[in-house]
Amino acid sequence: MKQLTILYSLVILFILSACSSKDEPDYPVYMQPSSIQSADIDANNQSFEYDDYGRIVSWSCTSDSHSDAASYSALYSYPDANTIEVTAQEFISLQQHSFENTIQLKETIHLKNGRASNSEGTYNAVISNDAGTTQMQKTYRLVFDYLPTNHLNTVEHLEVFGIGDDVKDNDWDNAWRWMNYLIWENGNLKEFQDYQGNTTPYQSIKFEYTEDKVTYPVIIPTVIKFHHHLPLIMKGVFGSNSVNLVKSALSFDHNDNLNLSRQYSYEFEDDRISKYTETFFINSIISNPITYNVSWTEK
Repeated sequence: MKQLTILYSLVILFILSACSSKDEPDYPVYMQPSSIQSADIDANNQSFEYDDYGRIVSWSCTSDSHSDAASYSALYSYPDANTIEVTAQEFISLQQHSFENTIQLKETIHLKNGRASNSEGTYNAVISNDAGTTQMQKTYRLVFDYLPTNHLNTVEHLEVFGIGDDVKDNDWDNAWRWMNYLIWENGNLKEFQDYQGNTTPYQSIKFEYTEDKVTYPVIIPTVIKFHHHLPLIMKGVFGSNSVNLVKSALSFDHNDNLNLSRQYSYEFEDDRISKYTETFFINSIISNPITYNVSWTEK
């Protein structure tokens, strides 16, 4: 189950997409990952599908670790050159704790010059455990701010309970609100500060890099809010990527105690990552290294 918490703790590295003035965006053609797969039982296996313009249209990620399991999936549509609509589902099962959580999500992301400026979405969760089944419904908004270097700098989070007609305009005056911060140095993301609704960071993730340059990011060390943001971050919807390859990601709790370390090594083919290995250190206990094979498609 360690991969589930890891997947929640990780930020990404991006490239800026461009749109033409035609009815359909004129996206460039280049190699993109079609799958990131491992035979390891603790792995998070990803699959990607794109349209004729190279835009992501489908993504899935699955993990099945012994008695625990998780799956994430999303569909993406593009009603116009400045909008991305997402429908997504997240499922987590912890059999030892008799816990299941199924989340249905819908989000509309608004773009400005090809880059996300803000979004609004709904969150509908059904949670089951020994105490019974409960439902939680929320509406959320995200506001993205960037540095002059095109790097994502802050993400403002707002949440209110209810969806649809249950949410009134004045509900947003008293929304649950917080900011997350991304700190950059020499073109690389050095630290992600995740407040998770608190007034001080709930956790922070600090990154170290190799001297190798990134051609296309496949390591995703953080999410904006939900897992369906991951392939969009890879596509550059949320700003520019880090310049170099991630070597390590160190996660600290709210007391600044190190509780998770992730180390990465890479193999290349035709200047693209063909394999990478991820090793975890949790409370000084080292995991078995997990090697992922990266398959590419021309879009």
